[in-house]
Amino acid sequence: MNRSGNRGKRRRRTRAEDAAVSCRLLCDEGNNQMKIGNEHKAMSLFAKALEICPTDTNALIARSNCYLQLGEPNKALEDAETAINADKTNIRAIYQKAESLYYLGQFEHSLMFFHRGHKIRPELKNFQLGIQKTQEAIENTIGAQVRAPVSRAKTAGGKKRSSKADPERIAARKLLGELFVDKEYLEKLLKHPDLVKADTKTENVSELAQDAINFLNNRQEFWRQQKKCGGMFSDKKLLNDTENVPGWL
Repeated sequence: MNRSGNRGKRRRRTRAEDAAVSCRLLCDEGNNQMKIGNEHKAMSLFAKALEICPTDTNALIARSNCYLQLGEPNKALEDAETAINADKTNIRAIYQKAESLYYLGQFEHSLMFFHRGHKIRPELKNFQLGIQKTQEAIENTIGAQVRAPVSRAKTAGGKKRSSKADPERIAARKLLGELFVDKEYLEKLLKHPDLVKADTKTENVSELAQDAINFLNNRQEFWRQQKKCGGMFSDKKLLNDTENVPGWL
């Protein structure tokens, strides 16, 4: 009985080892297909690998990258999250999740994972590049969202006026940059006695201005917290690394 049991354990162990080898070979071939631009062939190979080893993190990460190349970031995110659930410190899975979130337009969430990866492996410049491009995306998104209400609100008020400098105002200017001028203008505009006359049934300037101020206040607090955590505004120089995908993918 003991000998039979031991032989059974050896056979089970051998089957597991064979499965791992087959999975690795399929992933290697899939990665080769990715390199020559044959993403659909690569996808079928990664799918076969995951049929053999459903929880293999290398196969999940490889398929996540393939999904991104095929323009399916939702599926890429699912595979990246499954890989992270198996190993929360897997640097490649973290990178894939950050990239997937970026392509889904979830820039703030993406930034968090780029920072997480950079904290674990600060020498990998792809995380630095990810932080940079995501910060720029956030800034561009904010600019687009406040530009329209700001431009409409300006037609109802006078010229921009500056107020006396104080520590809180200086800190806000550093965090918001050029958007601080718009925030300051909108705050003064809300106090203007003629603003009510400018409000109409079709376009309420007061509400537009207040919405923009609330949005900027939220962004200001978000950036303050990010500055405490990672010093995200300490250096905006372009990095020399031009690779889009880490070499270890």
